[in-house]
Amino acid sequence: MLSMIGPFSIDTYLPSFPDIEQDFAITRGLMTQTLGAYLIAFAFSTLIWGAVADWIGRKPVIMLSLVSYLLASVACALASNYEQLLIFRILQGLGVGGALISGRAMVRDFLPTKEAQKVMAHSMMLFAISPAIAPIIGGWLHDAFGWRSVFWFLAIYAGVIVIYAILMVKESLPKEKRNSIHINKVTRVYLNTLANPHFVRLVLINAFGFASFFIFIAGAPTLLIDILHYKPHEFYYLFVPVVSGIMFGALVSSRLVNHFESKQMINSFLSLMLVIALINTILSYTIQISPLRSIVPLIFYAFCLATIMPVLGISIINCFPNNRGAASAMQSFVQMGFNGITANVIVAALGASATNFTLAQLTLVCFAFILWQIDKKQRINKPIA
Repeated sequence: MLSMIGPFSIDTYLPSFPDIEQDFAITRGLMTQTLGAYLIAFAFSTLIWGAVADWIGRKPVIMLSLVSYLLASVACALASNYEQLLIFRILQGLGVGGALISGRAMVRDFLPTKEAQKVMAHSMMLFAISPAIAPIIGGWLHDAFGWRSVFWFLAIYAGVIVIYAILMVKESLPKEKRNSIHINKVTRVYLNTLANPHFVRLVLINAFGFASFFIFIAGAPTLLIDILHYKPHEFYYLFVPVVSGIMFGALVSSRLVNHFESKQMINSFLSLMLVIALINTILSYTIQISPLRSIVPLIFYAFCLATIMPVLGISIINCFPNNRGAASAMQSFVQMGFNGITANVIVAALGASATNFTLAQLTLVCFAFILWQIDKKQRINKPIA
């Protein structure tokens, strides 16, 4: 449930972009900033939440995080102008980060590496469901009750998780393993993560790899409405097939960890991502834009990405076994921060051009692939996890 709230926050209101733009008399670029602002706020909040999660435990952070997110979602539903919506989206991002990183840290608290990778893969399958159903739910709510109902839905969803957490979630971090939140110590922990070249490379590979796919999520209103001329309630034409690829990739990942090392999986599927991105770019120059040409390559790309994401996530946390909350927070900070830049800068610069989308995808995955080759060279014969 925690893994789904992030994509819900991103994808549920995408079909409402045109109506919100009309109500507040703003441009698509300004509307996209509400997405980027949420992501950047999320990124910075994780640095604080990560330290707090290592200090007071996972469950209290989940509770505080979700309650603040719930209140911010209600405020978004009541926003009377663009400026208010932007501010409340920032507050949503600041609130929700603690729940997500605490949930990820809890997986590794309870389980050894191999089992944690399987659970993360299963979690990714649930994570994958939300981008498929979020715009569908958002489209239905939008058509039936207007765009404000989308944010009421997010508030209700957060409330359901709060109740479940109170009744069912157990603390995973014993008191004797908790760390001080003294500012100097917290700063030193975060600086230590940045001083670890292997950790930094894995985090950047994760960030660039996900961003190469995220441009199509953040750019969905442009891709589907402006380029492919779909209606708000028809977003499932993109999201359902692509998310099916994510779910299948996560399922395959949970099986492959029993037979292959992490570095073998990352090497194989990251290489496939590069090949698919190259083919997608070539197709964008040679074949006229159509739903089939746009969506099919993304299905295979999403499959490969979902196969390596759980492995990368656990490998990143394993770099700092005594500071998993901080490691998880730094990973989220970099990934979500870069997603915010992707939404605010990269997607905004692509315009209504399918070719620009594929070129951006190819460029980003090239960065991830190059970093992986550097990491392999630096760590010859050394396992990732």
